[in-house]
Amino acid sequence: MIKRIIWITAGFGAGLSSSLWMKRVVKRRAADYTNAVATNFLANRVKATKSTLLDVAQEGKRIATKYEDRIPTRSNQQSRKSLLILND
Repeated sequence: MIKRIIWITAGFGAGLSSSLWMKRVVKRRAADYTNAVATNFLANRVKATKSTLLDVAQEGKRIATKYEDRIPTRSNQQSRKSLLILND
């Protein structure tokens, strides 16, 4: 009877300690993976947004200089009667 109690206690202790150890390892690995992926994702999205905004700004400047003569100025409030088309 004593042997059974010892083996049951030892099995319970080994099972409990291994499950707690595995839980700790899995949490640590998941946190490492999540942080790396999230950081990578955010860095890539920021770079993509920055390049998109720069491209939009450059395109706007290019179009504005192309059609600059059609935009009325303060000294000459009347512009030409032409249609300003911004689709290229």
